[in-house]
Amino acid sequence: MREVRAIQVAIACSIVGALVKFSVGVVTGSMSMISSAVDSVGDLFVSLVNLLVVRYASLGPDEDHNYGHAKIEGLGAMFEGGFILAAAGFIAYEAVHKAIIGEVTHDTTLGLVTMAPILAMTFATVLYLRKVAKATGSLVVRSDALHYLTDVWVNVGVIVSLALVKLTGKPIVDTIVSLVIAAYMIVSSLAVVREGFDVVMDKSLEPELVDQLHAMLRGCDQILSYHDFKTRRGRVPHVDFHVIVPPDMTAEAVHDLFLELQGRVREIAGPAARVLMHADPAGHA
Repeated sequence: MREVRAIQVAIACSIVGALVKFSVGVVTGSMSMISSAVDSVGDLFVSLVNLLVVRYASLGPDEDHNYGHAKIEGLGAMFEGGFILAAAGFIAYEAVHKAIIGEVTHDTTLGLVTMAPILAMTFATVLYLRKVAKATGSLVVRSDALHYLTDVWVNVGVIVSLALVKLTGKPIVDTIVSLVIAAYMIVSSLAVVREGFDVVMDKSLEPELVDQLHAMLRGCDQILSYHDFKTRRGRVPHVDFHVIVPPDMTAEAVHDLFLELQGRVREIAGPAARVLMHADPAGHA
């Protein structure tokens, strides 16, 4: 399963990143490095939860869950965003605390040498997660990609912090960069929570997709009109509508029409889209 493999790659990236950054952070005394290590530990924990979520979401419909289990991805995304938010709060607190007590960074060269390969590894992980998310439509993998993109910027911030401390000799730079990292994590976490909330609350598909679906239905010569058009987003998008057809259209022709429209909808909304169509004969709608 591609989603599982993708998250396993993310877990491996988190383990390596957390161990290396925490070790170097302790040696150098860099708060921004330790902040990044905390973020990586958060990445690890969230990815482990996401692994369980992806496995559960892939289960098919059963007697208790007739529409499957895909919406758990929305809950997983909300949890992921909440964890990022909590980690950002911890980083901000520690940065201010270390500035107050006067703890300073030292040996920034080691930190700079260490962060370069970590940044490259994390960026490669983001590209891989995005590729899998696009291919599978998995909200959890897409959220994980956003999460690790946050880690990329965190790593960039650490490199900038270490370089500026080395050039200026002012430890306060480390505190400022750590606070900027925390602020960026907060903004990113709110975006992840909002996306998960939209799935749980059955928010409609993106406006551009809805516009394309409307244009497709209006351009269909086999139907006279349509109404009761509804959509919802998620791992399995739903598109539901009623069509008005000529009263003499046979059941076989209506069935063929459905298959044709189903194919067109999936070209727009994605191959996993579930399409529900009800046909009303003209004059009986």
